[in-house]
Amino acid sequence: MNIDTKWLQDFLALAELQHFTRAAESRHITQPAFGRHIRSLEKAVGKTLIDRATTPITLTPAGRQFKNIAYNMISQMEDGLNLLNNLEKPLSNPIRIASPHSLSSPILLDLIEHNSLEQQRFSIDILRVDFAIQSLMDGNCDFFLGFEILSLLQPPFQNIKIGHGNFLLTSLADNEGKPLFNPHISNTPIIGYSTESYSARLIEQYQPEVTKLNTYQVFESSMCHLHKEMALRGKGIAWLPDALIQEELKAGKLVAIEPLLYRLPYQIRLYRNPAPLRKEAEDFWQNISLQVQSDWQINYPWEVHN
Repeated sequence: MNIDTKWLQDFLALAELQHFTRAAESRHITQPAFGRHIRSLEKAVGKTLIDRATTPITLTPAGRQFKNIAYNMISQMEDGLNLLNNLEKPLSNPIRIASPHSLSSPILLDLIEHNSLEQQRFSIDILRVDFAIQSLMDGNCDFFLGFEILSLLQPPFQNIKIGHGNFLLTSLADNEGKPLFNPHISNTPIIGYSTESYSARLIEQYQPEVTKLNTYQVFESSMCHLHKEMALRGKGIAWLPDALIQEELKAGKLVAIEPLLYRLPYQIRLYRNPAPLRKEAEDFWQNISLQVQSDWQINYPWEVHN
């Protein structure tokens, strides 16, 4: 198989810009020549990579898989050339991880600190869950750190379960260390999640239990960190993942309301596209796999520590 590296760079430009003319301009070549490069690449690969019937143009399923391969091939070549010339490895070729806000800190930071090897570098995109999933599918990241996502539990994607816990119904603590709010006694303000968020969908699965609460919504956001801040300011009760509030629960700043009843279980998983990864990313994946096989997890339910 003979593939010109320029074809790979042209393909990556087209995948990003989704327009032949703009992609050709970005590569400083004529559109006819650019089109020939893409057709030559498809012929060499043996698959149609571009869906030319859509506007803007999109990648075919094979194209989405090949995007990650093309990125890694270019990165490996650049790394090799930098090594030959005794140049420092550029941060332009890091391990790419997408994650929602709710798992970005401390879970993602702890994951990197505990499992990264020497010389590994990282680029982090904090995205809404749906966008992060699409980023993985499109080959824009090596890994997606997220909750349990049904579409990613199916082939061809791979995943490792690295932790689990519960969303807990939480309140600011009063002077006696008890919940400031009691949704069973009085009408209570609650911080709500945007309908498109993963958290909202999780809560909806447990609607029979949730409807027992005497609440009215005062704030809406898809970001768990904002919910945590609002709860700490005493603006209302909030459903929060225990991974996000371990320190606040331990310090008694936040209190879980009837945690044996109001708990919504979740799993934390690291997902990857099956396309070959660069050595650094593959080593990162394999290291985490070995850790998990030794019964290591990044998070356990809060009650385990109490």
